[in-house]
Amino acid sequence: MKTDHWQRISFLAARDRPVPEIDFCLPNLLAGTVGIVAAPAGIGKTSLLMQMGAAVAAGIPVAADLLSAPEQTGRVVFLATEDPYPILMRRAHHFVRSLATQGYGEDTVASLERNFEFYSLKGAAPILLSDTTLSTNAMDQIEAFARDARLLILDPIRRFHHCDERDFGRMSLLFSVLTTIASNTGCTILFAHHVDQPVAGIGLGELEGAQGSSAFINATRWVVNMNGMSLEEAARYGVPPENRREFVRVSFTKSNYGPALAARWLKRSERFEGIFERCDLILRDATP
Repeated sequence: MKTDHWQRISFLAARDRPVPEIDFCLPNLLAGTVGIVAAPAGIGKTSLLMQMGAAVAAGIPVAADLLSAPEQTGRVVFLATEDPYPILMRRAHHFVRSLATQGYGEDTVASLERNFEFYSLKGAAPILLSDTTLSTNAMDQIEAFARDARLLILDPIRRFHHCDERDFGRMSLLFSVLTTIASNTGCTILFAHHVDQPVAGIGLGELEGAQGSSAFINATRWVVNMNGMSLEEAARYGVPPENRREFVRVSFTKSNYGPALAARWLKRSERFEGIFERCDLILRDATP
């Protein structure tokens, strides 16, 4: 038994044809698939996702060099469900102002205006899944946003469902719905996911009992984890304890389709509210 959607791999064709090029939306994030940015509340998921969206829309690196500039740009749709319009306008203001200090000109801003559709859906997100019902109407709405887009960002995923995120079965179904939309449209879907505050040094892939994490982690091939700086880490890097909340560690818990991506520390900008910038921390000792 097979269906029209199944694709058999031919070994003869694999031998005789050139190696297929891989289309990445962001480094190691395969186009037309689903990825995750996971972090405890208040870490800055929305800020980092905005900078990722801008990278795809305008062909610029993420936070200086956390991720290199994508090879292909395209339309980006960002559905922000927790912040109202004035807050998102404030984020956009500071981000565009920060670009000017990095040497980006009006052409970059024009690309953002043309390619980046940034929406506030506070209180009005389409609900894909309830405890009892999968909404085909909401699926159609999300698929309409994804159609002809390079990247669709859902921030956060919990606002697009009414289920217990500890329910593995329901979260697996939700992820399957997003995967189907990504496959049908060729649009990459990236969503923010809230997890409990981790123990210092432990990434999302190692957490037990995080909300819905096992269903998502098992299914995806690209996971970004964000953690704040612990007191122990602040001491190791010589950061005053009162300043440690300025720093966020970004690690790539899963990145299956390319070389391993190194974890990096980012710093909240002092000049531009909510914007992450590169920072170079130096260990004061070699304690693991």
